Amino acid sequence: MNLLELFYDSVSKYPEKECLRYKKDNRYTSLTYREVWQTINEFAVGLKACGVKEGDKVGIMSANCPQWAISDFAIMLLGAVVVPIYPTLPASQVEYILHNGEVSWLLAENDLQLEKVKSIWPDHLTRVVKFFGNVSVYDGKELTFNDVCAIGVQQELTMGPLDRHAIPPDRLATIVHTSGTSGTPKGVMLSHRNIVSNIRASLSYLSVQPSDLALSYLPLSHIFERTVGQFAVLSSGAAIAYAENIEKIQQNLQEVRPTVLCTVPRLLEKVYAKINERIANLPRILHILRLVDPLVRKKLKAGFGGRIRFMVSGGAGLAAEIAEFFTAAKLPVYEGYGMTEAAPVICANPLGEARAGTVGLPIPGVAVKLGEDGELLAKGPNVMLGYYNNPEETAKTITEDGWLYTGDVAQIENGYVRIVDRKKNILVLATGKNVAPWPIENSISLSPHIAQAVLIGDKRTYVTCLLVPDFAALRPIALEQQLGEEQRVWVQHPDIRKLIRREVVEATESLADFEKPKRAILLEHDLTMEDGDLTPTLKVRSKIVLEKYGDRIEAMYAGTDYLPIAGDEPDRVAPAASEGVTGDRKPGDSKADSSKFPYWLYAATGIAAGILVRFWIRG
Repeated sequence: MNLLELFYDSVSKYPEKECLRYKKDNRYTSLTYREVWQTINEFAVGLKACGVKEGDKVGIMSANCPQWAISDFAIMLLGAVVVPIYPTLPASQVEYILHNGEVSWLLAENDLQLEKVKSIWPDHLTRVVKFFGNVSVYDGKELTFNDVCAIGVQQELTMGPLDRHAIPPDRLATIVHTSGTSGTPKGVMLSHRNIVSNIRASLSYLSVQPSDLALSYLPLSHIFERTVGQFAVLSSGAAIAYAENIEKIQQNLQEVRPTVLCTVPRLLEKVYAKINERIANLPRILHILRLVDPLVRKKLKAGFGGRIRFMVSGGAGLAAEIAEFFTAAKLPVYEGYGMTEAAPVICANPLGEARAGTVGLPIPGVAVKLGEDGELLAKGPNVMLGYYNNPEETAKTITEDGWLYTGDVAQIENGYVRIVDRKKNILVLATGKNVAPWPIENSISLSPHIAQAVLIGDKRTYVTCLLVPDFAALRPIALEQQLGEEQRVWVQHPDIRKLIRREVVEATESLADFEKPKRAILLEHDLTMEDGDLTPTLKVRSKIVLEKYGDRIEAMYAGTDYLPIAGDEPDRVAPAASEGVTGDRKPGDSKADSSKFPYWLYAATGIAAGILVRFWIRG
């Protein structure tokens, strides 16, 4: 079975049922399954009439919307290949994907996205289709979504309907470029069979019902949202509502009241941290009377719309205490694990059988085992066809007998898989001790005033870290101390430095001595995608970050500029002259203000968390 046949099963069963819900003229409106299928056919015929052929690579660069989903199916209905491109990527990275994926047609959200392409237009890019806005004539190469649909309506009678059964399951459906935490992104080739098998196996663990409604806010450019949040939901006859943007996520949650939500750990982490901060400030009498937990649970559940059956967390590791916290609030979180190369799900916690702190069991049809060095290997029908035009990397990643090297060190306990860390991220200290950064970084970043932590120590005698403060949480302190708006000034203030130090000490108290950071560098700005620090899925590009701040790291280990964490060392605050140190921004640099970055997924880590917490604390 191919993805078109899988979707059409829902169309045939529920033709008049709501399929896609979206905001138009400040109110939500819907398309039924029948209307969506009709538009898919019209758009596909229009694309064919304009020259899109079987096997062509067609890019989609847009935020989530009905046009994204419709285009996805329409391209595949033609036997063409979908190449997703994150709308948050800068022009240079868009150019790389257009070339590497040999994209001949591009579907772009609007003029803002199209501007990225006009300056780097590759020779093999034939035309672009714009989802929203009017055509601004550009050498006759630009069309609108509605134009193509209109052409499809005119041509459908003469060309005839497209045959959804004509797509063999082994045909290439999509090329999804990896996030590239280290090195150049690679184009992962996934067939219809890869994705369909993954959908069916995943749904056997976490069943979606026709009565369910999912709120979609993670980017469809990522295979997690596309497989789990789109294909799996629609193959179950359920409906998808699109969030407008992250600033309105709380409003959309209240309007939509979803029953299913795909999310990333970072949003849950920051909600958790902010709630704990508010709980600590509640009157002591509420704690004595044991009124805090019921209050928190009730308000938190209402903050998510009040109808959540379950949330699926993926894309990164989720701490056990966070999963347990949300589950106790009747917002059960089921953590899964996978990678783009596996379409993406490899493991998941089954409904009602979740074990916090693990990524669950291998999904049906997928086998896992541990290599000699503890690396997790996976094998199954979901494993990719290979990397596009890159047989050398394919051979390094998949064995001759089909085992996929995940690159993650893992443990298996009674069938349940626990991820330790990325194999390449394990720090080998000069003392011979091994340190897994993720659990330590995650524990530190759960602190109320710390947004991110990056552990350092490979080939060093002791562990240190880079710390990104939670500047929104620090603002009240900065106001009280009259520190102004310069975040550089904030991180040099003694009270703030003592606060950060205390939180790191508390977060790492239970660790072995060799795992505890001894010193830290406080950054005065966020890590961002635009600066290359983060992937579009918010994973830190550790290699790039450590290179960028190499001078400051060396200064820290030399003892000239650092925040002491362990022991009784004096605080070594950087002098004003250090403003020119490699990797730092100078005061007044526009990039120092994270509010200037309109990345809605990045903003989810702070804005949405703050909105959700304010809702329950006020309500």
